[in-house]
Amino acid sequence: MADGESVPETYFTANPRPFTLSELSRRAQDFIEKQNVEKRRVALVTSGGTTVPLENQTVRFIDNFSAGTRGATSAEYFLEAGYAVIFLHRQFSLLPYSRHYSHSTNCFLDFMTFGGDAVIVEKEYQQQMASVLRKYQKVKEEGTLLLLTFTTVNEYLWDLRELAKLLRPIKSNAVFYLAAAVSDFFVPANKMAEHKIQSQKVSSMIQKLRGWMERC
Repeated sequence: MADGESVPETYFTANPRPFTLSELSRRAQDFIEKQNVEKRRVALVTSGGTTVPLENQTVRFIDNFSAGTRGATSAEYFLEAGYAVIFLHRQFSLLPYSRHYSHSTNCFLDFMTFGGDAVIVEKEYQQQMASVLRKYQKVKEEGTLLLLTFTTVNEYLWDLRELAKLLRPIKSNAVFYLAAAVSDFFVPANKMAEHKIQSQKVSSMIQKLRGWMERC
């Protein structure tokens, strides 16, 4: 480690910057500036699990499974309390508001029927769905929710660092609510195989990781 270089910065020196980071940074910067002008506090909410790729050309990976229920629910509470929310979530995990219907034992199509040529909501669900829809439309109209995604633990760490830098200027008006299920380990980029590794090697690697986690 170079003199004066922290452990976190060593990580970012050794592991590749995601190609999506510039676009994430641009969108977040615009969002934060808008909320700052409108005197809103900003909550960064993270949600969902991270993957740990085992190859550079990823075929196999270890997944920290999380549906993202806590993060999506908490984001709604922040929005209703007057915060703007940056929702950094695992791609395809639950989202604020839509979670009420996407994370159900019933298919969301069961809430709907036909009324002539139009699709309508079944009467027994109309009041509840109207309440959720009203809140969601208010958030969209006010522009107080920014959805950003990650998949791997490396993407998550780079994204989180970038967002922390962007939020630094608004100081106490920024809140960090980190509900993502982040992996306790990662495989350094220079240690990963380039292409798909054999099953026997995967089993050996998993055994080593289990041993490491038991010792921690």
